[in-house]
Amino acid sequence: MWKYALSLWVFGMYALEPVEAILTDIEGTTTSISFVYDVLFPYAKKNVHDYLLKHSTEPAVEEIIKEVAQIAEVPKEDLSLISQTLLTWMEQDKKTTQLKTLQGMMWESGYNQGDFQGHIYEDAFLELKRWKDQGFALYVYSSGSVTAQKLLFSHSIYGDLTPLFSGYFDTKIGGKKERASYLKIAEELNLTPEKILFLSDMVEELDAAREAGMQTYLISREKTVTSANCLHPSASNFLQLFSE
Repeated sequence: MWKYALSLWVFGMYALEPVEAILTDIEGTTTSISFVYDVLFPYAKKNVHDYLLKHSTEPAVEEIIKEVAQIAEVPKEDLSLISQTLLTWMEQDKKTTQLKTLQGMMWESGYNQGDFQGHIYEDAFLELKRWKDQGFALYVYSSGSVTAQKLLFSHSIYGDLTPLFSGYFDTKIGGKKERASYLKIAEELNLTPEKILFLSDMVEELDAAREAGMQTYLISREKTVTSANCLHPSASNFLQLFSE
């Protein structure tokens, strides 16, 4: 009954399907954008060259170096050029799988060494836990690698939150502004898109999810919602999502 009520709120008046799974973005949705840009990204920039030097013979890192060298058309033996290429991609905020995977590896070292903890908004923590207790399957879809996602939630300021989630998706399934990505996620979850609710702070991502048939909700924590966003119900935090 609760799931049906939730679906009614998402559609406003009439629901095509009750929600069975909730898919959430991270950056700007469950987690402060400033944590990503002021903590995680600077840490990766500072450590990329030393990390490559230290781990270049490990198979996973070696493969990333090889792929970056091919894309940038530089010698794979020149770790200075590889590092500079990765730094340039970071500055350009490129969403390449190679960069995201390597960042996840570097952040793992930082988390394990206690250099930082994963930021989670209190309202997101409380509601995710409540939704899990209510029986919803919870999933994550972020441009950050699955490794990085799990690290953030397992080393959060509220402890290990990974038991809340049933699965994770990153750009390996496709870009977040592409309709096909959400269709693939629905297929992976063995659900029709209409039974999945997607939460994000990015209208373009929500548009793609809506085009795929998913229900959507805009989390507008740090933005003013305008009429351009009217296709999606909106809230400033998780606690306001389905309240009157």
